[in-house]
Order: sequence, then structure tokens, then C-alpha cells
Amino acid sequence: MAGDFFQKSNFYVRILEATYESHPNRYPARPGDVAARAGAAFEPGGLPVSQQAPQQEELATGTAARTVRVWPIMLSMFVLNVCAYAAISGALQILLPTQARLIAGDGAPSALALVTGIAAIASFAVPPFIGIRSDRTRSRWGRRAPWIFFGGLGTAGSLIMLGTSATVAGLVVGWFLMQALVNIGLNVILAVIPDRIPPHRHGLASTIQGLGLPIGGVVGVQIGAYFADAIATGYLVLAILVPLASLVGAWLTREPREAAAEVRESRPVLAELRQTLSSLRFRDYRWVFISRAVLFLGFTMVSSFSLYVLQDYVTLPPGMTAAEAAAIGSTLVLPLTVVSTAIAGPLVDRFGHHRMFVLGSGLVAAVSTLVPFVWPVWTAWLICGSVTAFSMGLYLGVDLALATLVMPAAGDTGRDLGVFHIAVTAPQVVAPFLAAMIVSSLGGYPALYVVSGVISLVGALAVLRVRAPRTGHVSN
Repeated sequence: MAGDFFQKSNFYVRILEATYESHPNRYPARPGDVAARAGAAFEPGGLPVSQQAPQQEELATGTAARTVRVWPIMLSMFVLNVCAYAAISGALQILLPTQARLIAGDGAPSALALVTGIAAIASFAVPPFIGIRSDRTRSRWGRRAPWIFFGGLGTAGSLIMLGTSATVAGLVVGWFLMQALVNIGLNVILAVIPDRIPPHRHGLASTIQGLGLPIGGVVGVQIGAYFADAIATGYLVLAILVPLASLVGAWLTREPREAAAEVRESRPVLAELRQTLSSLRFRDYRWVFISRAVLFLGFTMVSSFSLYVLQDYVTLPPGMTAAEAAAIGSTLVLPLTVVSTAIAGPLVDRFGHHRMFVLGSGLVAAVSTLVPFVWPVWTAWLICGSVTAFSMGLYLGVDLALATLVMPAAGDTGRDLGVFHIAVTAPQVVAPFLAAMIVSSLGGYPALYVVSGVISLVGALAVLRVRAPRTGHVSN
């Protein structure tokens, strides 16, 4: 089944490639690059001549331009994201809740909240710090590749550790390390987009990057459900996937030797840390970050508790277990996410209106939560999941392209995208903690659906505060 999904995703990618060749990007330069392009030749259409009719993939670096082979880089992004999010989703949605139930019994929701709540520290701290270090790393493989490979190896070790844990304390330590290490690769691979991919390909890169999350999520849930009765084996399978993907990612994103001269000079660690969140001083970047964080929180609050929702709230068909229901549901909704993600990037490149895509996705997701709230049966759960998956796909096809438009500085892409990556990782680990509080204190699972819908609505409305996408102007 997973092989069919990958074949379908490759089909969509080929369609995207043809679409992008026919319709060049209308994005303005990233704000941090405006000064660097001050001397470029412009036509009345507003784009540099070199971008209006791109004949080859060139990326300006310093005083020279080098040809960039973008498809190997995009392939590495896709593979790494699929495997990393498979590890996250398989553990978070199936294996961890199952372990928590075996260890803590009826106290499993509270135990899971403790595990994920402590891991939130890693999701906040690691991405920007690793982004800073990768911006200033010098090696024969360039800035990003060593960190990608190291993150994959560390993730494998933490997954194996989780598979051997028999106490809540063991789960806390293992999941904390897992979140810290998996986010190294996920964060650093983001910085490759502004580093190595020309601006007229950023929308396509955002789409391919976005496809990794839903496909990886389904792969992970399938693995988790299959090994729900053999938890250690399930973790081992996930542990094999991640370092292999990291090796592919490190190899395909390695930089040429001459790129070493372009690495920024290191500053004292404390000075770097003081500058970590400086990008959030810029109005548009700050609101894109807020919108992304809140939307992902709304998306993941229910999905992180899906196993418990299916066990304790939704009425399932006779003979179907909660793990089987989760696996079937994730499989059925995957095509919707893939299709919506695949079409969002080309549409926003042609028509613009990034904010409307984000607003629409959040509004649709908010409305979908009402279905299982009033009708807690298997069919309603599938309807909610399908609509949410489609809306999330629309968002994933646009969000990274929007972020590259409002990034404050070209020289700190690793740091700034590390901060931006917090808006994905933090909600994924905070959501179970908040969901447990809502279920235990605010009226059970119906309240969880209501709060999730309200949060999605707030995240959608937050993007209306962004002013830059159509002009490339950065509001301070």
C-alpha cells in the first residue's frame, strides 16, 4: 500500500514539474536579498531579466553564479521528510499511546501529556540553535549535510531507546531525545531551499516539502498499527528508516568546496543566542510564524489523541480495533492531502493571494471539527479527517513559500528557518499535553473538538495581519 502512495506522489510531482516549467514564479525576491539585487537588470514586469525567462537553474552566491541541480535536492527533502514524519507520527499516534496505556493504565492520557510536555522544551530550543550552528559550519560536505546525517543517526538511537522503555521516566527521556534529534535534520533541510534553490522554484519546493508530512504520517501510522502488539519491533523499523533517509539527504544536499568561503564568520555563542529570535521583530515574519504555530496546534490536537478518541469516544464498526481504525482512516485521507498539496503551490504561484489559501484552509478545518462533535461515529470521524486532510494539504503547499517571502535576512537562513520550524514542532509535542487537560477538565472529547476548531479559526485569521506577500516589502 505504501508503495502505491509513493508512485502516486511521484505522478503528482511530474505534473508539478511540467506546470512550473510553463508558468514561472511571480515571487519577489526575499527581503534579505533586495540589496543584493539592486544592480540587477529589470524589465517592466518587475522581475530581474534572469528570472523572467529562466533557461537554467542558477543561484547567485557572492560575485558568481553557479548552476544548481534542484531535483536531487528536492528528492532528498522529500525522502527525509517522509521518513522523519513517519517516525514522529508512528510513535506519537500509535506506539507511545500504546506504551503509556500499558504502563499507566487509566492514567495513560496524563502520562502521555507529561512525556510530550517535557519534550516541548527540545522542540523550542533545538531548531534555532542548530540553524545558527549550521549557518557557520565549515566542512568538506558544506554547512548542512553533516547536521542532517548526525540528526538521523541520533534519531535512530532514541527510537531504539524508546522501544526498550518500561517506565514513564524512560518514555520522558527517550521522547525528549527523539524530538531534539529528529528536529536537527528537519530544520537544517529547510535551510537548503533559500541556500540552493532559485527563487522561481520556491513554491514547488514548498509543495514537495509539504508532501512529506502527510505521506510520512500515513507510513508511520501504518507501521505503528502493524506493530502495535510488538512495540519494540515497531520502533526498530522506524529507527532503520530515518538514518537511511538522512544519508540520502546529506549526500544529495552536500555543497561544493568553494561554498566554504561563503560561510558566515562565527560569533560568540551568547551573542548568537541573543539574536536567535530577532527575526520575530519583523511584523510579517512574526505573523506568518504565529499563524503557522496556531494552525498546526489546531490540526494536531485531535490527531495526537486519535487512538484514545477511537477507543473511548467514537463508535466503531463491530470487530474493528482502534489501531485498525486509525490505520484505515489515515490511508483513506492520504490522496486528499497529496492532491491539495500538489495543486496549492502552482495555484499560488500563478495567482498569488498566499493569505487566502491559508485563511481558507484554516476555516475549512475549523468547520470540519463540528461533524464528530455532534455525530461521534466512525463515518463522522472519517468525514472530519478527510476535510481536515484536504485543508491541511492546501496549507502545506503554501506555507514555506510564504515564509521565504518574508524572511528578514539572507545570511541567517538556517537560524530564521529554525525559528520558523518551531511553529511545526512545538505544536506537535504541546498538542497532546493541552488535549489531555481539555479532556480531563473541560468536558471530554466533545470539548476537544470544539477547542481544536476554535484554535484553527484563530490561526487562519492571524495570517490576515501579513502585508508583504504581494510586494516583497518587509514590515518592521
